[in-house]
Amino acid sequence: MRNPALILIFVLIIPALVAETATGKYYEKEKICKELKVFGIEKFREMVTVLYSQKFPNNKFEEVNCVVDDMTKLAEKCCKDDASPDCYDKGATEISEKSCGKNSPYPKHPGIEQCCTLQGQEKKLCLASLRYTADELPSLLEPTNEEICTQYNKEGSDYAIRYVYEFARRHRNIPAGFVLNATQTHMRMVERCCHPAAKISCFFQERLQLAGSNMFLRFLSNVCNNQVNLKSYKYGLSSYYGNLLGATFEEASTISSHFQSGLEKCCLQPQPECIMEELTSFHKVLCNESKLDDTTEEFRKCCRKPALDTLLCVDNLKRQARQSPDLTNPLSSQLCAEDKPHGVDRYLFFIGLRHASISLPVLTTALDHIQTTVAACCSAADITACLMEKESKLNKTTTLLSKMDDTCSQYFKLDLSAFKTMIQKKEQGEGAEMRAKTWVELATSCCSQHSIPQLCQKLTQDIIKYDNDYGI
Repeated sequence: MRNPALILIFVLIIPALVAETATGKYYEKEKICKELKVFGIEKFREMVTVLYSQKFPNNKFEEVNCVVDDMTKLAEKCCKDDASPDCYDKGATEISEKSCGKNSPYPKHPGIEQCCTLQGQEKKLCLASLRYTADELPSLLEPTNEEICTQYNKEGSDYAIRYVYEFARRHRNIPAGFVLNATQTHMRMVERCCHPAAKISCFFQERLQLAGSNMFLRFLSNVCNNQVNLKSYKYGLSSYYGNLLGATFEEASTISSHFQSGLEKCCLQPQPECIMEELTSFHKVLCNESKLDDTTEEFRKCCRKPALDTLLCVDNLKRQARQSPDLTNPLSSQLCAEDKPHGVDRYLFFIGLRHASISLPVLTTALDHIQTTVAACCSAADITACLMEKESKLNKTTTLLSKMDDTCSQYFKLDLSAFKTMIQKKEQGEGAEMRAKTWVELATSCCSQHSIPQLCQKLTQDIIKYDNDYGI
């Protein structure tokens, strides 16, 4: 990871990010020109392609490539010694105006219409902040070795930049440096293995060497997707570590807060160093020597590995449902008491602790639904009356959470045909067919720990809605 070409002292190359103070107006231009000088035009172009492919994952290569072309040309033009001082600022403004044009060749991002009603710097800031939240994601199917070589031989010099686009849009919430590193490694493999004299085993040998780094990228992509897309990730994480380690609320909260703060700080930063440093720091918190004696032997074995290997090892450990101590009148106004901080968080922790078969996206979405209801009561004039009124609704959601947990447990035990039959028998009455279909989709898409957060949020919310509508 110490390749200097990939240690990016690199800010997002988006027109909006031009400082407005008298001393800092051209700060972004200076940073961009520095990168262009250090890396050269081709590597610079790859960086821009990564960032815009991550920003516009559902748009065509030609659309992304168009904005990349214009941004690269702008940097090349305005970084010349004889360029006017306002060259970059004026060019960035022109690009933002072009993106709002009726026949703009740039990607059309959801929400862009609202940005285009603004003026000047506000418009550029709005355009820069747009990020996809839809549950529709690009396919994760990897091409075969034969398809890779066919594409490589067909596209020639364009293959590399197209691969950057494809890989970046599939890993849109990880630092850009990892994407560029993976692209360089892939190109070395392709150039070697698509050569006519290459051995049949070439791809197998190359992929074997890349297995560890690919596993890390999948792990990083999963946790960063959760961090970016799950509204109340912290609730699911604390219960996750409570399940995994048998930790108390305080211990699990400390661990999960450390992990989440690192992800929040670094996932969307282009520099790889940030997340590497945070994960190394998290390893020390997770494998705290004073607490190791209370953990399982499997967990202790993981902690004997190097920091990043430890995280991958722990990620594959099986969680155990824990029986939380009974709370005295858990829905009392004490949940909201200022002199008892974290009352609601603790309540959610104990609920989540009992469910170890569902993924974090499903658990977090259900806990967020409960938290929203409880938080509303904590702001009510009569907290106790509000909680009593909502008790039935909250109990229904926790019962439904247990059903989700049991469904995933059965999904992992049965073959798909038997599982579908079981679900169809359970769902009866009005709307049964639609509910059964949603339950099957929830299980097949979201029981895995590495599920797509946006999709699983939607499916979990659909299940909760059906439960409310039909009283199942």
